[in-house]
Amino acid sequence: MSDVNIIINQVLADKKLVNSKAFRDRVYKDEPIIKTAAQFIKQETPSEIKEMKNLAFTPEAYWKTSAWLFYTQGKFMENYSDSFSYNDDFIKYYPCYRDMTTEQLRGYFSWRTCVRNGNISKAPLPFVFIYIYELINCIGSETPEKCFIKLKDFCSIYKDTDDTICKYTDNWLLDFIVYNELDSSLADGLHEIKFDHDMLTLMKWKEHDNDEIFSAVSALSAYQLRKSMFFISNPDDTKNVVARCFIKLSEFFEEKRKSSLFSKLFGNPVECSHNMFASAIFYDRMPLRSCEYKLSDIHSYTCKNGRWSCRKIYGNRNRNGHLGDLVKAIDSLLRDHNSFRHKISFDGVSKAAIKVIQNEIELYYAEKRRNEAVKIEIDVSKLGSIRSASDITREKLLVYSDEENEEENNTAAGNIADEVTDVLALDKNELAFMRAMLYNGDPAGAAHKCGKMISILADSVNEKLFDSFGDTVIDFTGDVPMLIEDYTDELKTMIPEE
Repeated sequence: MSDVNIIINQVLADKKLVNSKAFRDRVYKDEPIIKTAAQFIKQETPSEIKEMKNLAFTPEAYWKTSAWLFYTQGKFMENYSDSFSYNDDFIKYYPCYRDMTTEQLRGYFSWRTCVRNGNISKAPLPFVFIYIYELINCIGSETPEKCFIKLKDFCSIYKDTDDTICKYTDNWLLDFIVYNELDSSLADGLHEIKFDHDMLTLMKWKEHDNDEIFSAVSALSAYQLRKSMFFISNPDDTKNVVARCFIKLSEFFEEKRKSSLFSKLFGNPVECSHNMFASAIFYDRMPLRSCEYKLSDIHSYTCKNGRWSCRKIYGNRNRNGHLGDLVKAIDSLLRDHNSFRHKISFDGVSKAAIKVIQNEIELYYAEKRRNEAVKIEIDVSKLGSIRSASDITREKLLVYSDEENEEENNTAAGNIADEVTDVLALDKNELAFMRAMLYNGDPAGAAHKCGKMISILADSVNEKLFDSFGDTVIDFTGDVPMLIEDYTDELKTMIPEE
């Protein structure tokens, strides 16, 4: 053995040989450049793999489909395990057992053994697809339900290693549920079903609240509103306005247009032929079956004599551009209404739709102002103390001399006025004006006495009492100010007569 190593070292030390084209253009891998004779001895091919390969040359295989051969070979090797070290990588489209070398087959079955034991590692892409094809064909588990769980779990884990499989797996998982007639709830986490759920919310908007409508709009809109600076600053207002605008626009289309807003945005369900497990190797074990499977009101499948069709809303099954234009218009008009410093422009929205959106924004903020008007509760015990102070003052007026009475009266009256002023935030002139309105019917005289215009006093009182009543208490639309009759008794309780 030492003589062999000496020869190898001499070859590798020859610069002329190393720099020759044979060495220079070669791609090296993790293996000796020169091997000993023992390393060239091939391992014995397992008998199971030999028998599996021979299945491709049986008389039946000559007239059967390649999908049948894959299924037959897969079932034959269903319980086979191996422990072969394979480190190469290769590419094959629609990979199957028949097209792989013995080393590749042993490498695949060794990797599959690890996967079945819970050790999912990166592998050549053909290995990954063959494993998925096996599960699609119910190879590897006793029941379709168990196969589905294995398939879903594997796809969920392996996509973090290589997301190449993502563009296929959701469709295959959905087809697996339909083909094997499994419980439709198994599809709830798939993109197709989430998309259908959001579309159904907008289609049947009368059955959903504002939060549900906004969530569906946000999920389906090409304009991602949740990233908007205005939404981040005013999330609650934006959510409510978007939902209300969608409802108003839907009502507008019902009244003024032949088709609904939903139909304009997404279209209507259409039935088309369906290729079950497209882009996969799949052997149809029930080629002449007839059945129906319903996922939702807008997504169902029919099979007649082995021919499948699917009824759903086709087209772009991702975020909707037309809905995005509407949402961006709402965001822009909200910014304008609130004088938001960062403006955005929009297009693709009709003038009629813009008018509906603007009207709904105005209405929303008007309602919000009315709802936020705080009704001040008056402390009745404090009003009682005001009356008590007034009674004491009257008693004193009967006892003191005229001069003293006048001085005491002015002091007590001032205290009473101050206490009432504290409660209602009215100054002395406004208080005198209100007493004239409530008791002696001479508001003009009260205004003249304090040197102010009646209209100014009326406006000032209305503004200060708005928080208490949520409304104006003095109507000055005519020539003479008039108290709103509904509030007179309550005002008299708040402002006792002198």
